[in-house]
Amino acid sequence: MRFSRYSCVISTLVILILTAGPQRLMAQAARPAAPGGAGNRPSPTTKPNTPKQEPCWQQAGISKAAMQERRSIEESTRAQIEAVCAQSDLTDKEKREKIHEIREAAKQRMGGLISPQEEEALKACQKSRGMNATPHPKGGGGPCTQLGH
Repeated sequence: MRFSRYSCVISTLVILILTAGPQRLMAQAARPAAPGGAGNRPSPTTKPNTPKQEPCWQQAGISKAAMQERRSIEESTRAQIEAVCAQSDLTDKEKREKIHEIREAAKQRMGGLISPQEEEALKACQKSRGMNATPHPKGGGGPCTQLGH
């Protein structure tokens, strides 16, 4: 009797192992191998040992506060232009005039944030890194066509 009880337990365990085993093996095979050992995080030795590059605005001698204010003005300007482009009751000429006014006001607000020398140093740094601060789409068109309006 004892032997049959153990054989029943063993056969149940074998069935469980056989049914659960292939699923676990397939799950492990589907998981990509982690570089440098176990775990999903790369080990510290696999990171490239390159120093972090100083931001162009910092290299040009511009304060962080000035750059934050500049970005804020740019975002506000972009939102205002999008709002003008969305106004279906305006003619294209009226839209261009309003957009021109918005940009002139933004230029006035940004005027005292950074000096012309800092601006040139910023642009030179961005150009040397292959960055284009003010992208212009090819093919022309107005600002509303750039926004898909």
